Amino acid sequence: MELSYKRWWEVITLILSVYLSACHAQECNANDRKALLEFKAGFVASDFFFGSWKPGTNCCKWNFVNCTRSGRVQALTIDNQFARHGPSSVGERNTSYKGVVGATLGDLSELRTLELSMIYFNGPMPNTFNKLKKLEQLEIRWNNFSGSLSPSIGGATSLKTLRVDGQSIFWSSPGLRPAPIPSSFCQLRNLETLGLTSFLLTGKFPECFCRFNHLTDLQLSDNKLDGPIPSCIASNLGKLVTLDFSQNRFAGSIPTSLSRLTSLQRLSLNQNKLSGNIPVGIGNLAHLQVLSLANNSLSGAIPPAIGNLAELNFLDLSVNLLTRIPPELGKLVKLGIVSLSNNKLSGRLPPEIGKCGSQQFGIFFDISYNRLSGSIPDVFGSGNFSIFFASNNLFTGGFPLTLAMVGNVDLSRNFLSDLKAVSTLPPAPTIAYLNLGNNLLSGTVPSWLKDLVAGAKDLKTVDISVNKFTGPVPAIFLENLWNFNASYNWLTGNLPNVSTSGIGLLDLSHNRVSGPITSKFIGTLLNTTFQLDLSFNQLSGPLPANSGDFLYLNYLDLSDNKLTGKVPASIEKIPTLSYLDLSHNRFTGRVPSIRPPPF
Repeated sequence: MELSYKRWWEVITLILSVYLSACHAQECNANDRKALLEFKAGFVASDFFFGSWKPGTNCCKWNFVNCTRSGRVQALTIDNQFARHGPSSVGERNTSYKGVVGATLGDLSELRTLELSMIYFNGPMPNTFNKLKKLEQLEIRWNNFSGSLSPSIGGATSLKTLRVDGQSIFWSSPGLRPAPIPSSFCQLRNLETLGLTSFLLTGKFPECFCRFNHLTDLQLSDNKLDGPIPSCIASNLGKLVTLDFSQNRFAGSIPTSLSRLTSLQRLSLNQNKLSGNIPVGIGNLAHLQVLSLANNSLSGAIPPAIGNLAELNFLDLSVNLLTRIPPELGKLVKLGIVSLSNNKLSGRLPPEIGKCGSQQFGIFFDISYNRLSGSIPDVFGSGNFSIFFASNNLFTGGFPLTLAMVGNVDLSRNFLSDLKAVSTLPPAPTIAYLNLGNNLLSGTVPSWLKDLVAGAKDLKTVDISVNKFTGPVPAIFLENLWNFNASYNWLTGNLPNVSTSGIGLLDLSHNRVSGPITSKFIGTLLNTTFQLDLSFNQLSGPLPANSGDFLYLNYLDLSDNKLTGKVPASIEKIPTLSYLDLSHNRFTGRVPSIRPPPF
């Protein structure tokens, strides 16, 4: 028993000695402390961040600082999560400081991690990174640097992660100077992550980067790099998971060799000057989740092989010269966003697209500004679309009622002309926004559209403007909607007789609506409406006395009618009114002058 107690005491003594030696070892190195204090001196610093950085104290206990057991600084991580407009909350450059702010960080020879984010250097990057031979992670972002990338970074040859972002707290730093990527960066062969973004980098892609065969993440977005995308990327960088060259000036075709990057999950080449076809081999990238090729000059058909990208959830091919949508797109059941707008897509929309998309979150599907024709397939009943934008095409026929299961639908500026019901209205429509404006629809408002407005509890906006609808304005539209635009039609009859209305924006201008504006009609709008346009109709009679009782009205246009009598003085006193036009009527007495919109 006595031996056992002795052994326990030895164990306790050992633990205490290790603990005390560790505590003692945490006393920071004097030279490291001096280097950090000199770094702090470069800023008009906030006590909230640098308050613990005081001469004579243990720098290993300062905010943002981490030390080794021997008291050497091994990590400095300043990520300003509280940056606000104007000067950073950490501090701005001390204008009286002589020399390059941060240069003494090169004296922290044991440093392995350095993060400096959202603090205002307002000057050049430090030029002493080449002294940090053990540095493995360097992230310097949103620091309002001037000049160009520091070539000294290339001397930190142990780097595995390098992220540099030249943005300031808002946009690109105004003091940056366009310059090529320094040739010294070719020495960074241990890199696994390389991000050089928003730094006005110019010239060609450095082919020496193709020797960085440990790279998994390569991002050079938002620069001015030009020339072709080198094929050596695919030959040597087989571990790449992310390749982002977006917002540059790369030209030529997309290398077919990129199809060999089978580990890719994200490929972003948008906003360049790329041309030619999308390579068929794109279908080999089985793990791809993001494909963004927008804002280029890519032409030809979208390859059917795109249907092989089973993991794809983001597809942006907008603003190109593409000509055909393959039915194979319907195989991509994980899609969440599809943007094919502003191309030259023609022919019919494949009905197979009704099968694509995530039923969990709903798919955003945009094919607007193309040349697609024929009828819109009636394939939306599964409810897996949240947005279907197809404006500015050549679609004909009618409105597929399964679109009532899509949250937001825009079919404006097409050639739809058929008001007959296409299939049947779903029992619980989920649509919230419907735009049928600028089509060729004529005749009275169909019963299916009235039923849709009555039955879709979330439907708040309907636009049927610039068509040839006839007959009276349906009361159900004013009773159930928040925004109703029926301007530029042939609607007739009196204003609808409604008892309640939640309408906020009502535009019935440029129709043939006649009869009086009754006090009951105005009364239903007083508490909700802020834009009311009844201009260019055939309304007659005096304005009711309650016309000036609106609570929120800021836009009122009753011009070009046949209204008579005196204008109630209270109209001019509507507190929120910023636009008023009562011209071209038959009023007597003083008529308030036109108030132009405040823009």
